Amino acid sequence: MALNTYPLLTETTSDSEFVRLWISQKAKTTQLLYVMVAKQFLDFTAKTLHQVMLEDIVLWLESYQLRKSSQNTINNKLGIIKSLFSFGVKTGYLQINPAALIKTTKAKDALNERILEEADIQRLIKAAKPGRNLVLLKLVYILGLRVSELVNLNWSDFIETGTGVVVTIFGKGSKTRTLLIGKQLWQEIKELPKSELTNAVFLSRFGNRLDRHAIHRMVKATAETAGINPHTSIHWLRHAHACHSLKNGAGVELLMKSLGHSSLAVTSRYLHVRPDESSSQFIKME
Repeated sequence: MALNTYPLLTETTSDSEFVRLWISQKAKTTQLLYVMVAKQFLDFTAKTLHQVMLEDIVLWLESYQLRKSSQNTINNKLGIIKSLFSFGVKTGYLQINPAALIKTTKAKDALNERILEEADIQRLIKAAKPGRNLVLLKLVYILGLRVSELVNLNWSDFIETGTGVVVTIFGKGSKTRTLLIGKQLWQEIKELPKSELTNAVFLSRFGNRLDRHAIHRMVKATAETAGINPHTSIHWLRHAHACHSLKNGAGVELLMKSLGHSSLAVTSRYLHVRPDESSSQFIKME
């Protein structure tokens, strides 16, 4: 736990003020997640950030292991706490960073377990209620959207051009990308109800912006009706978009841009999820 060599850059005097400063430049959905995890951590330790020691973080992580949380879940929570302490040291709010001594354990890549076959996607679409739910599922699958991108979609993001319809997606890390929409899907989108309360494309029954929790419940219910994997989530449709588009001839660089990935390495994972060829095909046994 190296001593702080950074100058004092903040006048905050409490952990709550510091956490607000830490999340201030992050996306709204990220802010909610980071605040929740930071609160869980501080409640568990019953200490201030200045008092936290290495064993406090270890015990907190072990508590998730005892609850059978996945390694990905544990890694995500650890990454958030690492970010918190790192920011604390860099701003001079904290003198030491005990989280820097904890290494992230590599998790099993279970992406292949979260890929729906094209037939499953068709069953899911067919089982969706006409209107909002049906259009929502189609849009996520066809464009490969994140749930946060879907929730934040506004009517003003769509532009009709002479050659078709484009939509501007405000993605992770405040990055934007522009995607094409077919005429049939655009016609279905235009038929969705609008609200005077918000510019959101997808609305709740009260005319407000639809939130991710309502989407999660809808997808689970639709998957149950369709008789497909009960663990299906909205993000699985993004995975399916990636695998199915590659399978049908899309280039990996085009997919990277369409999904809004920051590197080709992230997108390349989808190349190996469901291989069409393997050296195992050339092994024969009597």
